[in-house]
Amino acid sequence: MQIRPVILVGVALALAVLGGCDDQHTAKQTDKTEKQTTAGPEISPARLGVGWHAVADNRLSAWGFARSSMPPVQGRMLASQSSEPGTLYSDGARVDTLASIRTALMANMLPARSSVRIEELVNRAIPTLNAAEPGLSASRPMVVLATTPWNDDTVLLWIEVPGVVAPDGATISVEFNPTVVAAFRALGDPSALPNPNAASGGANPGRAAMLYELLLQAQDSSARTGATGTGNQYAVLHIAHRSSDPAPAAPDRLITAADAVGTIDNAPEVVRFATAAAGFGGLLRGDPAMRDLSCNDVIALAQSVQQPDPDGWRAQLIALMYRAQPLIDLPPHDDGAK
Repeated sequence: MQIRPVILVGVALALAVLGGCDDQHTAKQTDKTEKQTTAGPEISPARLGVGWHAVADNRLSAWGFARSSMPPVQGRMLASQSSEPGTLYSDGARVDTLASIRTALMANMLPARSSVRIEELVNRAIPTLNAAEPGLSASRPMVVLATTPWNDDTVLLWIEVPGVVAPDGATISVEFNPTVVAAFRALGDPSALPNPNAASGGANPGRAAMLYELLLQAQDSSARTGATGTGNQYAVLHIAHRSSDPAPAAPDRLITAADAVGTIDNAPEVVRFATAAAGFGGLLRGDPAMRDLSCNDVIALAQSVQQPDPDGWRAQLIALMYRAQPLIDLPPHDDGAK
């Protein structure tokens, strides 16, 4: 009868040890969960979609220039489409990037998603507008951070470099900070920018620009809210010239929350129109990131631009937006079938 208390004491000690181990395990799991929560979203390019890059894997976006000059060019409309925005030709040799979109929409169909190239629309839109706005320097890079009209989880980054010497003589790159930016995608094509020094007759020779969409780390929302100040460093703009180039090396340009302007409506016209072109392309592609955008939204954004349209390309794009609107925004037709 004296054994029973000993057994009870032993059981109690065993339970206490097990309980302590369980508490330690729980504490470790809690700590792990907290670290995962504060470290920002888990990023995989496959989950984000086409064109996205996890900054942890690839933080650099280098710019390159197309060999031939990009439009605007004076062209002609196809006679059969004279009442609609038509395909521009340059000496009969090149079809405008809107051709495949137009062909489908003229038949009251959306184009095949794989045929829509958002980056070509953005690259083509950039040289159609003057960048200079009151208060902006024509000799320094222009950087704008704005909220994304189609996704509350991302922000837009516009970078414009004026006075570029020659495509073969300057190297431009953007290095993203992985502690602030989780992932990025270039909405234009940074490897084939319009030649900034080509005699294309465009409004803005001698400048290069690119539009990015950024997914920020979870703890950094300053750009989303339009907060200003020094903020965290989102990226660094590097501009380098060849040693033989007489132009002086440009200092690195830090990109911070001080570059935030709030909503896209507060951004310069060129940023608004490039964003409208990207949004339209995304809608035609069925891009899941464009979940909060309608065709009416991109039309309003595109029409907010008041600058002259010397070659009519922007008017053509807006006309195609109107033609696509019933196919994109309206619900499927109900034929009465039960």
